[in-house]
Amino acid sequence: MKVFHGFEEFVPPAAGVVLTIGNFDGLHRGHRRIIDSARTLAGQADRPLVALTFEPHPLAVVAPDRAPARLTTEAEKLALLASCGVDAAIVLRAVPRLLARTPAEFLTSLADRCRPRAIVEGATFNFGRARAGSVDTLRAHGQLLGFSVHVVETVRCDELPGAPAVNSSAIRAALTAGRIDVANALLGRPYRISGTVATGAGRGATLGYPTANLDEIPHLIPQHGVYAAAAQTDSGDWFLAAVNIGPQPTFDAHDARVEAFLLDYSGDLRSQRIALHFFARLRAQRRFSGPRELSEQISQDVANTRRNEAWLARLRSTPALPI
Repeated sequence: MKVFHGFEEFVPPAAGVVLTIGNFDGLHRGHRRIIDSARTLAGQADRPLVALTFEPHPLAVVAPDRAPARLTTEAEKLALLASCGVDAAIVLRAVPRLLARTPAEFLTSLADRCRPRAIVEGATFNFGRARAGSVDTLRAHGQLLGFSVHVVETVRCDELPGAPAVNSSAIRAALTAGRIDVANALLGRPYRISGTVATGAGRGATLGYPTANLDEIPHLIPQHGVYAAAAQTDSGDWFLAAVNIGPQPTFDAHDARVEAFLLDYSGDLRSQRIALHFFARLRAQRRFSGPRELSEQISQDVANTRRNEAWLARLRSTPALPI
């Protein structure tokens, strides 16, 4: 997939493109349904499929206090778009001048710079100043500007009670509540965070379970608790990991941390970047009577984590995202 930073870098083909526009944070099942529909249409028309996205999220510019926490970094999002069969991605910097454009102004510029012949969006798509544009706005301008509009109905997750709609807000809510099972069902894959391994207090090593303490994490961090996960290292190796998110109440340490014990790993990960892919929430945090009781519980957490060998094998067999 070719990546273009700004309209200036992109030269559309004479026959035009099939276009889809969005933040695509998380690249969840709803996003993929839209991209699948757009890819089918592009194949039928023998035109390239182009995804237009924004960095950072527009709310981070116009209302930073309301900006949502990230589910994916820019590099992850682009890698996921490529894995979905997108031919080219255009990344627009979300600057005030761009975000101040009315829907009509944005579409006029879009038609000139991208030459869309079809635009594919979800039913709840909004764009332009104050998010005033909708799929109805697209339809109203499509005939004049030379593109058709194709709307993909909202995807629902039938595996979950009530078949909730799939969207980034629902995924963030699930992660905040510690519902990794719900978040993963909506995403269609294990949720992932990444960070740099920093020097910790060394308490895990004294218990026989040395941990990698993650810092500089750009993603939304799930609710405090203990999780079964897989760790992806800089070198491309994979390990099951028991992960603690939160403080260490047994030691009266109140600063929240992300600590991962990599099963069957031997070495020093400090200053390296690793990614954690979450499978399940094993339990809530609690205060133990002392190191011995805590060590016994960690042993059980590790045993429960080992039950995810099938997930680990699946991750090893798929292309890894950048860390």
